[in-house]
Amino acid sequence: SAAPAWTRGATCYEVFVRSFKDSNGDGIGDLNGLIRKLDYINDGNPSSKTDLGASCIWLMPVAESPSYHGYDVTNYYRVNPDYGTNADFRRLVAAAHRRGIRVIVDMVLNHTSNRDPHFQAALRDTASPYRSWYRFAPKPLNAKGPWGEVVWHRSPVRDEYYYGVFSREMPDLNYDTPAVRQEANKIARYWLDSMGVDGFRLDAVQYLVEEGNCLKDCAGTHAVLRGYAAYIHKINPQGYTIGEVWDPVDTLLTYYPDQLTAYFTFDLADSLRTAVSRGSPGGLFAAYLPLQAALPSYRWSPLLSNHDGTRVMTVLGGNVAAAKQAATLLLTLPGLPYIYYGEEIGMTGDKPD
Repeated sequence: SAAPAWTRGATCYEVFVRSFKDSNGDGIGDLNGLIRKLDYINDGNPSSKTDLGASCIWLMPVAESPSYHGYDVTNYYRVNPDYGTNADFRRLVAAAHRRGIRVIVDMVLNHTSNRDPHFQAALRDTASPYRSWYRFAPKPLNAKGPWGEVVWHRSPVRDEYYYGVFSREMPDLNYDTPAVRQEANKIARYWLDSMGVDGFRLDAVQYLVEEGNCLKDCAGTHAVLRGYAAYIHKINPQGYTIGEVWDPVDTLLTYYPDQLTAYFTFDLADSLRTAVSRGSPGGLFAAYLPLQAALPSYRWSPLLSNHDGTRVMTVLGGNVAAAKQAATLLLTLPGLPYIYYGEEIGMTGDKPD
């Protein structure tokens, strides 16, 4: 999938709405607060020197969720009430678009919250039409998960188990069920058409489909992503998708050329931070050159950090000169770079942030 034209020369700014700007004094960042800060991100004036000049924002999950981070969704069609309303979100998109800012939202396809009504129905009623939306078994089918964790969780209702690769609070969806794939498409269409977004950052795409003992990067996952990306482009030919594949370049390349638009380059991020810390570019070249040789620009995205890691200024021990050098390297690499909010002012912090 070719990258849309707007990605050329763009920079994308990752925002955690909950901690970005509070508009009503309740201690929680919200959509109205973000609207008030759009001019800081990009005021729409190309000659302005007072904004960041970012032409894209990536919003961490904004759908209804019981957790602070939002990666366990209970209602994909409703904005988290802590952040505002669906109408507030549409106002945000309109205000962003007036300034030339594209809006990308986090889409959690792999799993739902265990409080999702569909999962609750499947858990409590073996005859529920949503039973096949999740994976249940009388006994655990895999001893351990991809990184040695428990993935089969005992049901609180009866003597059985359900699959959740990340935690018991996040039961995995079963993409072998056609209704699940159809619902994923329906949700995407809602956010593209009704909410006006320009694309999606897709969380944890490596784990979408399980096949026997294969729990990660399985053939079925690639098939689901091909179908999903094709549907996005049918709805919006300029629709943009970027995936989280947290592995070296050889694994990353298996997700090209006909799946998502782009993927983050985590190996390159690690190498970039290490190169700046050590003052030596050797590792940076080793991570960058295979990407340059294999992929066109804008089909991959460089970054320094995101919400899943320690902030760059902390990694660099507060070294301002090194942080500036890292930012310079990031912004001069090919592709659409992503900046985690606060990096531009040298914010520090360890995960969770």
